[in-house]
Amino acid sequence: MCCRSYSTTTAAEVEYELHATQYLAHRGFPTPAPVEAADGSLWGLIDDRPAALFTYAAGVHPSDLADGYFSADLELGRSAAGLAAQIHVLSADQRLPGRRTTRLDPLQRIETFLRSPYADLPVLREATRRLIGLREKMADVYADPTGLRQGLVHNDISAVNLLLDRTGTITALIDFDDCMTSFQLYDLGRIAETWARHADRHADIRRINELIEAYHATRPLTDREAELAVDLIATYAAATGVDILTGMLRHGAQVQDPRASYSMLFYLDLHA
Repeated sequence: MCCRSYSTTTAAEVEYELHATQYLAHRGFPTPAPVEAADGSLWGLIDDRPAALFTYAAGVHPSDLADGYFSADLELGRSAAGLAAQIHVLSADQRLPGRRTTRLDPLQRIETFLRSPYADLPVLREATRRLIGLREKMADVYADPTGLRQGLVHNDISAVNLLLDRTGTITALIDFDDCMTSFQLYDLGRIAETWARHADRHADIRRINELIEAYHATRPLTDREAELAVDLIATYAAATGVDILTGMLRHGAQVQDPRASYSMLFYLDLHA
């Protein structure tokens, strides 16, 4: 078993995450399950913060990751996309105890950035202009989500959150601590950022489409999801990019180009 302590996550968020992982694990999804206490609870307190025990997951993390994160193994990426689809099939229409914060939603993160003073910096002027257009487009999507399925989103399906056996087969997807409820295709965002880049870190639309196809093979897309899949991936990358740039600027970094964030580079490639 392993223990996880939550330093900032609220009790309601922990409750949601643990019930989500328990629900999936009990239905055969490869993820560590939280260990129930004798009274049926899934978590307790350590130093006044929520903590939980999880079953042990065997396996090793993928090797040969560029910059310790990006993977050129497209077949592994396709398997990851299939895992995302499995999560969404298994959790469809499932109401879970607890509640996840909306602050993790990509559109909300973009809106938070656009309200910040960093959006007015000259070096980010062009990126901000494009982000404003993206916000307007996605606000219309949120206002009319017809055909876009919503629910549990892992929110960080990347190579570092996979465990593999000796043959390279996935044995577990770990770390649901950033999970959220939103458009489920957002899970393709981190997957695309991890497995759909050229060697120079630019977005590779061919690989993106292969990942979308791998997802579709397990959970067929609606017509509207097929239409907006790349836009949702781009929105996810944009949200990650503004978070990274904001963090850099807050810590005094001299940002000369928004593409200093590989996530923002990925977004700008997709919305050129």
